[in-house]
Amino acid sequence: MGSIKEYFSGLGKGVASLVKGLQVTGKEFVTPKITEEYPDGREHMNIPQRFRACLELIYDAEGNHKCIACGTCERVCPNGTITLETKMVDTWDGRKKKKLDKYIYDLGSCTFCQLCATNCPTGALTFSNDFEQSVFTRAKLVKKLNYLPEKEEPKPTPEQIAKFEAEKQAKIEAAKKAAEAKKAAAAPAPAAPAVELDEKAKKAIAAAEATGDPEKVAKVKAALEKAAQLKAQKAAAAAPAEAAAPAVELDEKAKKALAAAEATGDPEKVAKVKAALEKAAKLKAQKAAGNA
Repeated sequence: MGSIKEYFSGLGKGVASLVKGLQVTGKEFVTPKITEEYPDGREHMNIPQRFRACLELIYDAEGNHKCIACGTCERVCPNGTITLETKMVDTWDGRKKKKLDKYIYDLGSCTFCQLCATNCPTGALTFSNDFEQSVFTRAKLVKKLNYLPEKEEPKPTPEQIAKFEAEKQAKIEAAKKAAEAKKAAAAPAPAAPAVELDEKAKKAIAAAEATGDPEKVAKVKAALEKAAQLKAQKAAAAAPAEAAAPAVELDEKAKKALAAAEATGDPEKVAKVKAALEKAAKLKAQKAAGNA
């Protein structure tokens, strides 16, 4: 009983599938037939706009195209259908500009993939729907798409010229300032003022010169001059402080000690003795003022 049921179920599905297929056949059977008369009726033929027949450069009403000769279409073409020839021209502002010289397109090897038109950054390319491209020789399939003569570059306006001159002058001034700054940075540092050496330093230099070693003499002399310069700077820094401090009257004992220090001829020792005596006299004066 089950096998009979499966048999009639399969038979029904087959008949339904047959009827579904015959619907398409029956529809086409009753559809009116249309015969295209070619080439007599080519003016009235309806060619779809999306049909890709031949690559073209898009020209505007003034005869200008948007191709900037970037080479994107040439790089993305899968079989080398496109070849660009470019040239460099001089613009009015003295710059170099790349322009399209020849746009060569080989229709015989084109696969109509439309990668060139899709990837064009300026939208300069399109495919026409003119399917009548048959020729007798392959050489005629190679076409130059920029068939119109190139126009001259537009002349600049007075505003553009003024702006260009202002930018040029600003660049010149900036370059001059940079050169001056570089020159100033490369200039040698001013020589340090001559430093007076004491007797002890002069004797040390004389001893170094007696060895007959110029390198040693130079090192000793540089070290002594540096030490004398630091000493002079320290004394100069301490001078304003000493000048600002009120004068302190030294007693006879302090004056004798100061005279004895001066007799040695050592300025550093004199300065130390004088500073110590003045400090002691100042403390003594402050103590006396406090007791009063």
